[in-house]
Amino acid sequence: MPKLKEFIARTIIIVDDSPRFRRFVAGMLNEFGFRNIHEFSSTEQAFEFLTNHHVDLVMSDLGMEPMDGFAFADRIRHGGAVINRMVPILLMTGHASRQNVQKAVMAGIDEIAVKPMSSNYLAERLLTVFGRPRVYVKTGSGYFGPDRRRRNDPTYRGPERRSGQSAEIVSEERLLALREAASLRSRGLLPDASQDAPSENPGFAIIHIGFRHNANETVYGDLVGERANPVVPVVVKRSRRPRVPTQPSRDR
Repeated sequence: MPKLKEFIARTIIIVDDSPRFRRFVAGMLNEFGFRNIHEFSSTEQAFEFLTNHHVDLVMSDLGMEPMDGFAFADRIRHGGAVINRMVPILLMTGHASRQNVQKAVMAGIDEIAVKPMSSNYLAERLLTVFGRPRVYVKTGSGYFGPDRRRRNDPTYRGPERRSGQSAEIVSEERLLALREAASLRSRGLLPDASQDAPSENPGFAIIHIGFRHNANETVYGDLVGERANPVVPVVVKRSRRPRVPTQPSRDR
């Protein structure tokens, strides 16, 4: 089971129009050990940052103007300009109704954190996002993001059930590997994916994983722009811990 301290070098952005809530969330992240935290009061500012910097997690409020959290997530997934299109998105809201959960799934949001949030609750949500991601898919109907089935089945290679078209799959293990490699590379600890692995250990327990070519798999984001057979030196730790259920809906 992964520990939260294994991820504290990751870059996190907080997007919320409430300065008080941004400080509250940033304070908890600092207590966990995160230091590379950036706060934004608007989605436009945050999106500009995403187009110029690698980000490992987006924590976004739902109720913002003029662009809410759903539209912001959809722009990240399909805008085409962000550096890391596979960045996990954690939606923060006090209204986790069934309708909002369904909208979050359709917008490509990875997880929902229900306000008000305790320190322990937020830690559990972060562990789920970083250590137990959902399979990512790209369907013929145009959807790109976490599997909307909410089933973590890396072996699935069948058609996308709603459109009858094939789906390109990024399995959990591969997604963990790609995110770890991208995070290390953004900090200058790994060379480009096309280069050989460094001979010295940059302070991490490095293992080498060779991904086999598969016609139904595509590497997205800034790592490889086309189907390929990358050999990426990464640390992969898969958690078999069951997902933590979200808290019941509360008014904001």
